[in-house]
Parts: sequence; C-alpha cells; structure tokens
Amino acid sequence: MKKVILGVSAIALLGLASCKKDYNCECTYQNTGSSTTITENKTIKNSSLDDAKKTCDGYESEGSVTKTCTLL
Repeated sequence: MKKVILGVSAIALLGLASCKKDYNCECTYQNTGSSTTITENKTIKNSSLDDAKKTCDGYESEGSVTKTCTLL
C-alpha cells in the first residue's frame, strides 16, 4: 500500500513540476516607412501555457509599431 501511495505521489509531483516550461514567442512587424519585415524571437521562461500566451500577446502592443506575435 505504501508503494502505491508513493508512486501516485511521485507521479502527481512530476505532473505539477512539468506544468511550467520555457516557451518561444515570435513577433513580426515592419518599421514605419520601410518594407522590410523584422522578426523577433523572445523566450518566455518558466511559465504555464496560459501565462505564456498572455505574455506573448502583450508583446504585440509593445512600442510604437504594430506587431503580430505567435507562441511557438
């Protein structure tokens, strides 16, 4: 019985630890007056998927240019 409880506890602990990881956010935009497309890659460290999506979406309104950002 102790082995079962320890096994279930270990699996649950691993499941909780794996909820957070590093994500990549790719943003593309054009500078004002330029036809060149710029791509930026930003790493969002130790984050849940929902938090990483929010952070990546927040990069779209960063600065004076309009960016399109996608979580990879």
